[in-house]
Amino acid sequence: MIIFGTKAKTTTIGKGKFNCPHCQREREYERKKAKRYFSLYFIPLIPMDDIGEFIECQTCHRSFALEVLDYKPSKPQNDTARLLNTVKSRLERGYPIEYVISDLTTEGLDREIAENMITMTIGDNRKSCPKCELTYAGILEKCTDCQIPLV
Repeated sequence: MIIFGTKAKTTTIGKGKFNCPHCQREREYERKKAKRYFSLYFIPLIPMDDIGEFIECQTCHRSFALEVLDYKPSKPQNDTARLLNTVKSRLERGYPIEYVISDLTTEGLDREIAENMITMTIGDNRKSCPKCELTYAGILEKCTDCQIPLV
């Protein structure tokens, strides 16, 4: 039996910083180009056509159209004090711990202080997603990105 079909492959054609609409922060991105290949036994062999280009956030790994590079946040970036005051509610609403730590360190906090802030807020009771490996507060049941149960 011969198994054949098509498969998309992506290549990185550029990098930079942009305002990610999902993270609501300035983040690193990769500009990627997708191309469809004829595949035989799941191995891409012959290039067929270009699918298109897109932007991928290197923090949340979401994909966006190229126009996202023109996106400007409608509200000003949070200052450190406001960010510190929202840590608990963000974690309880399902914001991954890694994203909160990243936001705190982006605002200038030392990583160790940011991690201590998380521990003081939710303790050591944490759950992680087996698929995307993001860590959440222990009160949550499902990964907000993958929608699968946390362990």
